[in-house]
Amino acid sequence: MNYRKQLIGLIIISSLVRMAVAATTELSNDEVYYWTYALHLQWNYFDHPPIVALLIRFFTGNLAAQDEFFVRLGSIVCAAINTWQIFQLGCRVKDEQTGWLSACLLTASVYAGILAGMMILPDAPQMVFWLWALLLLVDIFKSNGSRRSRNRRLILLGIVTGLCIMSKVHGVFIWGGAGLYILLFNRSLFRNPFLYLAVLLTVLIIMPIYWWNQDNHFVTLNYHGGRVGFFSHLQWDTFFRQLIGEFLYNNPINVVLIVLAIIGMKKSKLLPEVGQQRMLLTISLPLIAVVWFMSLFKDTLPHWTGPAYTTLIPLAAAYLARQLRVKQSIRLVPPVVKAAMVLPALLLVLLMMGIRWLPIQLGSKDEQHLGKGDLLLDMSGWKQFGHDFNGLYKQDMAAGTMKEGAVIITDYWFPAAHLDYYVAHDAGINLIAVGAYGNIHHYAWLNGYRPALVTGQDAYYVAVSNYFDPPPLAIVNAFREISPPVVFNQVRQGVIVRHFFVYRLKNYLGGLPRNGLVE
Repeated sequence: MNYRKQLIGLIIISSLVRMAVAATTELSNDEVYYWTYALHLQWNYFDHPPIVALLIRFFTGNLAAQDEFFVRLGSIVCAAINTWQIFQLGCRVKDEQTGWLSACLLTASVYAGILAGMMILPDAPQMVFWLWALLLLVDIFKSNGSRRSRNRRLILLGIVTGLCIMSKVHGVFIWGGAGLYILLFNRSLFRNPFLYLAVLLTVLIIMPIYWWNQDNHFVTLNYHGGRVGFFSHLQWDTFFRQLIGEFLYNNPINVVLIVLAIIGMKKSKLLPEVGQQRMLLTISLPLIAVVWFMSLFKDTLPHWTGPAYTTLIPLAAAYLARQLRVKQSIRLVPPVVKAAMVLPALLLVLLMMGIRWLPIQLGSKDEQHLGKGDLLLDMSGWKQFGHDFNGLYKQDMAAGTMKEGAVIITDYWFPAAHLDYYVAHDAGINLIAVGAYGNIHHYAWLNGYRPALVTGQDAYYVAVSNYFDPPPLAIVNAFREISPPVVFNQVRQGVIVRHFFVYRLKNYLGGLPRNGLVE
């Protein structure tokens, strides 16, 4: 059977579906925030390293085309590359059928197929380098590999792992897992100087993260350190939320197949080389274990373990291929894989339908907090509000209600990034965020690239009901006058689902820091 031809078809069809969704849905909170990274390139950012910003810059033509499709295009290309790479990984550890099933299961993963496959997140470039590193490790640990070939791949591994970490710091688990494998099963490699040269290359590539943090009071490390603290009181609710989230994000069928594969390995090996089985486990399981342990004490996010589950997909595919051979099935896509692939497709259909046509109001019914908890609002309503606000702005300028050059001011990174992309950017209005590091994130740097507030200037403060926060005192006290809000409604199928509150702040008195940082 020509699996490679089928693979190309899978990549083309899945890419076209992602493109269609990317072009017709608004950016989510995280996506629109990462767009702000690309506005001014840095060696590191408050939350993450810089490669996602470079990805956006490249696929928007250096910001020449900034609509949703081009902002997300890099992620879609990454997903196509990842599908090819996991096929190659399955082929190398076993055979083409395993590679084909691996590609199908990757496409079925909500994490790999949508979050890191259509949405523009740091996970998108991370997964390209993560899978590339796995391919290199498979060849490095081959029992019959030549020394010269191994050394070349070690050097390349050092570079690729560095780029993976420059996408997202989870990439350190590649070296952590590889080191664990070497320690347990291949200690002779510790005598190879190219191993240490490879580690050195990784360190050199990621040094900008350290230098940037050194210049910025190690703000990134302090922020993430607060998110991953250990040994406080046990929180079983966060632990079980993490488990359930992983189960859904990585596709329940995929997760069950992975568990069955690991259990089945105890009876007989799944891959021709047992070392490759061990390597996939030592790369993946430590990341899962660390996040599970963290979730016992802190809120964690299900997609943090996405690379680990993706690493285990070839084992699930090998297990499934073995079961098919036992049953003497010749089906290209077995029913269990078809069922797995239905989930992300169904999710995308429900997402598209919900955003446009859900005729009910979800979340809080309280007028001030209307829509709180409705996740559909993160990807809808912003374009319409941008149009509504632009009309109010022009009306205020014409009537003299607000002074020319009035800015938008807000106090949290969301909805700041949405307001930046869908309101301020299109209207040519300046936006400034004011608050603590933990509230405004990258805006503490982005503010510095923008014109500073000047005495006497007017501003608009925008609050949204699903994340309602009235103008904080630090902002209110910096202006002579604040007016009651103008309220715009977001309507979905005739039902009001959210309010936008626009406050007019008049006559800036001064006192707000240039970078917007206030406690």
